[in-house]
Amino acid sequence: MLKMSREVDLGLLLMVELAGLNQEEVLGLRVWTEERGLPYRFLSKIAVKLKKAGLLKSKEGREGGYRLGKLAKKISVGEVMRVLEGPMAVVPCLEGRKCEAEGFCRQKVLMGKLSKVVRGQLDKVSLKDLC
Repeated sequence: MLKMSREVDLGLLLMVELAGLNQEEVLGLRVWTEERGLPYRFLSKIAVKLKKAGLLKSKEGREGGYRLGKLAKKISVGEVMRVLEGPMAVVPCLEGRKCEAEGFCRQKVLMGKLSKVVRGQLDKVSLKDLC
């Protein structure tokens, strides 16, 4: 089973919400999370990662908040996922991690092809597509 982390799930939720705003409008993260019953501290850490990657911009102060760092049609779901989780692969060995079955695994080629298809599909979907 392919599984998305909570960080990616909440990060995409935030990014899609921002994609629905006009370009100059900002979203106050604390109010938004309180209204929806979401974890503010966790989402603020996610927002920092997305900002460092250039996917978000922030405005400081009383009327501050977050907005997209570029157009929603230019940000793919795959890009958001890679920022939050790193390289995407359906099995850990394709991410460069040690594999217990190294040397006798017969499914690595198949898993590599599957990972490539999944990445390709996620890169085809923009935040704008999800609005």
